[in-house]
Amino acid sequence: MMCSRVSNRIVRCASGGENSYPAKLQPSCLSTVKFRSNKPNDHASSDVSSSSRRAVIFSSIATLPCLLPLTHIFGSLQANAMPPGTKEYLLIKEELRKVLTKGKAAGVLRLVFHDAGTFEIDDNTGGMNGSIVYELERPENTGLKKSVKVLQKAKTQIDAIHPVSWADVIAVAGTEAVEVCGGPTITVSLGRQDSPGPDPEGKLPEETLDASGLKRCFHKKGFSTQELVALSGAHTLGSKGFGSPTSFDNSYYKVLLEKPWTPSGGMSTMIGLPSDHALVEDDECLRWIKKYAENENMFFEDFKNVYVKLVNSGVKWNSL
Repeated sequence: MMCSRVSNRIVRCASGGENSYPAKLQPSCLSTVKFRSNKPNDHASSDVSSSSRRAVIFSSIATLPCLLPLTHIFGSLQANAMPPGTKEYLLIKEELRKVLTKGKAAGVLRLVFHDAGTFEIDDNTGGMNGSIVYELERPENTGLKKSVKVLQKAKTQIDAIHPVSWADVIAVAGTEAVEVCGGPTITVSLGRQDSPGPDPEGKLPEETLDASGLKRCFHKKGFSTQELVALSGAHTLGSKGFGSPTSFDNSYYKVLLEKPWTPSGGMSTMIGLPSDHALVEDDECLRWIKKYAENENMFFEDFKNVYVKLVNSGVKWNSL
């Protein structure tokens, strides 16, 4: 999911050497593409709560349904996006598979959410643009430098054959992270341009937000409540205590329903983030949590769809 833990420690980027960040980026020549979705999500709820306060982060991610009628920025692919299945796409997947293991999957998926999760509809800033390579010193991105180093190895090999943007590498890496851990196969298009600098700060949701605050934050990014809950299922990976740390399944939702962090839950260790706990206390979110706990295939299908929407958010596509 897109909430991240803010620590008081700041991780500094090392300069110089093979793994210096960011890599040189080419200036952008296109205006931001906006997406209009003509297909409402079959499962999505029609009422959207829009309450509570603002946010700032993600070790995780977020969501919304029907906001601005003229500004649906996600959904269908643009004519100048390169479809999956091309030799470039297969090259990226091949090199990523050489460096991605189950143990590294959670960090890579978090990297996706922290890059794309900065998008907001109102000012049309942020999104899936590779700016995360400039933002590794921010406290909410603590630990992500390791994931960037992993992907840098693959990107170096890919660039030697066919230059690729950080945004495309990260977007495809997230799909590989999900698949290597037993999750659904996800395909994304290529052609994202990289940002020449960092995105504005304070755009990721705080891990301490309550459910209404999370919904409001994710609605501003173009996601429905149902999509918020589906994206939150990414927390099944990693060390947050939801099932196996290297298995992508619906354990997250089953554990949420048990509420093991409560005194009656019988668990002394902390499970999940405060934002995870908040979801199960909200009736609208709870409805989707129960559905996904009962039906893993539904969760996989909805996660796949919202992941594609996420990595197309705020994208500037290369010209053909």
